[in-house]
Amino acid sequence: MDIGVLKEVKQDERRVALLPSQANVLVSSNHRLYVQFGAGEGAGFSDAEYRASGAELVTKTEVLARSRLLLKVKAPLRSEYVDYAPHHVLFTYLHFDENIPAAHISELIGRGFLGIAYEWVGENDQYPLLEPMSRLTGYLFAQKAVELCSREKGIFCPRNEQLLPGGRALIIGCGNIGLSAFKYLSDLGIALTILSNRGQDEFNKKANIRFGTEAVDYLATTGSELLVMDNENPSRTRDAIASGLPQTDIVLNCAVRRANLPKERMEFLIDRGMIRLMKRGSIVCDCTACDNDLIETCTSSPSLDLSYREEDVVHYNCDHIPALVASTATRLLTARTFPYISEIANLGPLQAIAGNQSLLNGVCCYRGHLTHALSARKKGLPYRSARDMFAAMSTAA
Repeated sequence: MDIGVLKEVKQDERRVALLPSQANVLVSSNHRLYVQFGAGEGAGFSDAEYRASGAELVTKTEVLARSRLLLKVKAPLRSEYVDYAPHHVLFTYLHFDENIPAAHISELIGRGFLGIAYEWVGENDQYPLLEPMSRLTGYLFAQKAVELCSREKGIFCPRNEQLLPGGRALIIGCGNIGLSAFKYLSDLGIALTILSNRGQDEFNKKANIRFGTEAVDYLATTGSELLVMDNENPSRTRDAIASGLPQTDIVLNCAVRRANLPKERMEFLIDRGMIRLMKRGSIVCDCTACDNDLIETCTSSPSLDLSYREEDVVHYNCDHIPALVASTATRLLTARTFPYISEIANLGPLQAIAGNQSLLNGVCCYRGHLTHALSARKKGLPYRSARDMFAAMSTAA
């Protein structure tokens, strides 16, 4: 198969979709590999390394013209929509269910390509291509928030020894992002409040599974306070959060909105009035990069460095923070994506998808149709089942 590796054009995005060593494996399997000049430099992989692996270094135009399977990391920017054609298979993060406007989705999928989204490849609520970046995201936001708190509020949050008073943080959510933030901040001795849908036993069970331990009471060991989300009466949870915000130095939202709490029932978990309760220079981050969703004042940014103030509280909401450590992130991501890349290349995209439910679940667009049900529902767009489309094609053949 002809395979192309594109250089990311999103601001501050330095990751790359394939390692030179992986390129060598593909070339050794008689695939032709085209790598755009400079694609790996931001992550520490030179053009010379790709050339030594057997890949051909070419311009973007040549990558697009010669390749069927296109590999990227980030969802295409609107300026990239014209790059794709019906014969292309695009394997990357797509995030149709997030901030991208419905009209832009329609414009992009109208190009007719087969789009497989990293974030939806998986089964049974396990998403192996999303997981490593989510885990890394939690650590990096926690690290960044601690640094910002030192600079903007003048508070040294770690409690490395008794003479240090330390700081306090609120973590919302205990999925992959939230547990990473919990681990990072609790290891520094920072006082924590955690908002979770789970009770104490369930939280500790999940943390033990995640961190490879047995029967550790993470809440008791770290002295963390647990708030359990009241889904029946969310105003009670909001009141509990509000009561603690004046003493909170850092808020990290690591949760996404659940279907049982639509905007009509709970417009914001933390609204602007609650942000005003925080002391000047405190830090708020939405690690999920969902614009003005659970936190009213949070809007995502493509910049790794941009922070802004709302109600004199510092906000930092980078929407691709793993790019901050591009080499680490690239190695973690490509270790998970490469088996699927190899399968698509060796079997062909349609046969690979037909034989792998995880890949089928990742198909988000095909032949101009949106094939991801959640994205279609959230964006109010027409939906067609990828399974039905492929079955119809097989029958016709």
